[in-house]
Amino acid sequence: CRVNLFAAFLTPLLASAAKVVARETKPPTLTRLDVFADKLAGRAFAFLAAFGIVEPGLIRAALLRVFLLVTVYVTYRVTAWALYSLFPSVVEWCLMSVPTVTVELAPLESSDSMPAGSASQSKDLALSDPKRPGKIQCWDPSTGCRLGEVAAMTEKEVYAAVAVAKAAQPDWAQTTYRQRRMVLRTIQKYIVNNIETICRVCSRDSGKPKVDALLGEVMTTCEKIRCINSNGEEWLQKSYRPTGPLMVHKTAYVEYVPLGVLGVIAPWNYPFHNMLNHVISGLFSGNAVVSKVSEHTSWSSSYFTRIVRAALVANGHNPDIVQTITGFGEAGAALVSCPDVDKIIFTEPVS
Repeated sequence: CRVNLFAAFLTPLLASAAKVVARETKPPTLTRLDVFADKLAGRAFAFLAAFGIVEPGLIRAALLRVFLLVTVYVTYRVTAWALYSLFPSVVEWCLMSVPTVTVELAPLESSDSMPAGSASQSKDLALSDPKRPGKIQCWDPSTGCRLGEVAAMTEKEVYAAVAVAKAAQPDWAQTTYRQRRMVLRTIQKYIVNNIETICRVCSRDSGKPKVDALLGEVMTTCEKIRCINSNGEEWLQKSYRPTGPLMVHKTAYVEYVPLGVLGVIAPWNYPFHNMLNHVISGLFSGNAVVSKVSEHTSWSSSYFTRIVRAALVANGHNPDIVQTITGFGEAGAALVSCPDVDKIIFTEPVS
């Protein structure tokens, strides 16, 4: 469809341009270029020639040579840009198909209705249960219905998850920007095809209306992917710096390289976007990402993690570069203090 739209837009434009060129232009000749040189010289050159400073013939010849050199240079740069930038982009965005992934859904993720036998409710929505140590109890804040439970990970389990991500990161750092864009495009394709499910899971875990999940989570995540795919490679290119006249034989630049493992402390209010936000930028910059999600919205993190991992597997990459940590303060403290984590991204209030 994208190729057809591109052709439908470009074909009449090129046809119109060809007609105009055929009707109004002729192949350049030395005579026409000579006239152009005379006009370009103008009165200033005529003034100089009147005083015998320069000869008009030399002016015309010099301008003609300059014009021809500029024409050749511009043609070369346009051709190089088309071959090395435009053509690969057209191939990537119009001709390369994006994989379609399927993520298995749990009953509460796939339906708005509560399955029979799972409608237990609570008024206090307690996250811990003395009868279930090592587990986080998950609730729907809007209805008080129990969603299930997830592991409250210990320091040892957090360190193990970070070690897995660290082991997978060097191979991911060697991938090209085109490969990383394809992973993000695969995630975006799944999001667009499963908006209802993602909004349902966000709404059920955080208590927000579905329309709020659509506007605040789905749309913002898709825009983040679009922005990173469009600009990320340019943003990560070498940034050159002036060296000064005494160091003119030197070249100075700032080079952006992957950090390694990013640790993310994600808040509860936008469980989908706050988690994928840093996964998107972290993966594109060649890093592994380990996200500690809020204990208040841990139930949905399993589904969101499966989306990212499915996109990685569909494109032939190791899904271990993305890890999710669930737990209470102990798990967050373990992630922050882990020696294998190279950078911490923190988006919760310090209190």
